[in-house]
Amino acid sequence: MGDALLDIKGLSTVFKTELGVFPAIKDVNLSLKKGETLCVVGESGSGKTITSMSLMQLLPSSGRIASGEIIFQDTNLVKLTRGEMNKIRGKSISMIFQDPMSALDPVYTCGSQITEAIQIHEQKSKGEAKERATELLKQVGIPHPETIFDAYPHELSGGMCQRVMIAMALSCNPELLIADEPTTALDVTVQARILDLLNKIKKDLNMGILLITHDLGVVAEMADRVAVMYAGQIVEETDVLTLFKNPKHPYTKGLIKSVPPLHQTDKTLYSIPGSVPSISSMPKGCRFNPRCAFATDKCVEKEPELQEIDSQHRVKCWNLDEGV
Repeated sequence: MGDALLDIKGLSTVFKTELGVFPAIKDVNLSLKKGETLCVVGESGSGKTITSMSLMQLLPSSGRIASGEIIFQDTNLVKLTRGEMNKIRGKSISMIFQDPMSALDPVYTCGSQITEAIQIHEQKSKGEAKERATELLKQVGIPHPETIFDAYPHELSGGMCQRVMIAMALSCNPELLIADEPTTALDVTVQARILDLLNKIKKDLNMGILLITHDLGVVAEMADRVAVMYAGQIVEETDVLTLFKNPKHPYTKGLIKSVPPLHQTDKTLYSIPGSVPSISSMPKGCRFNPRCAFATDKCVEKEPELQEIDSQHRVKCWNLDEGV
């Protein structure tokens, strides 16, 4: 995609374990434009967070990028040194981590953690950085920002810590924001405020957002396009309206079916049988075949390609002709 802000091509990340080296994500292809929100959705263990940590070059010591490219503004991030990546991370690309209570340093005040990034990347004085940080805290809807500036993370609620994380992520006006389950463990009202805030910021800054979630309600609220991930692979990618109106992959259909409708009166909820396989025991062929009601011998024997249904819709499934 020529006008892409971010273009991930054939990304594979492996982890070294006691049993050997295994791929956590395999041949992932994603693109994102400025001003667009791409949601990556899937169950826990599907590879969503590993994809984002690969992008940020924040993999643990046991993990490494085995192949592929991560093109951000015509620069391949995979080839950058640690020092070169440090200049991009936190400035041009920022991340909101899944658990703000553990992502924030408990021994530093909220304000000092925000001003650190501003001073490093923007070369601002301590006073200028404090003024900018206070304004950011106000921008993300925190009351009494001067007080919160001097507060420690443990003194705040989960929702307030998440807002501090967002302020920190926005401190250098990034062009790409990665949000990893930004509303997990927050109550419904706080979740709605956080999502509204992210939408507003995206429009104000014309920023691209890569949003990782397992919540289809968040997808419906936030996404322009959606990539469905299963067992380390993208199995379906399309615009958000098509995803809900005309899903093609059996896994996507299962995820949507698992969401209880508002009018449902009985207590029986649908769930996809089985569970996501571990990286050390991936099934042959289509990785979803052990859990798929439509699997054939071909699904077990050979892995399908990610094929185009149209210019905006790609699906990794052998049984599309049969209308699965």
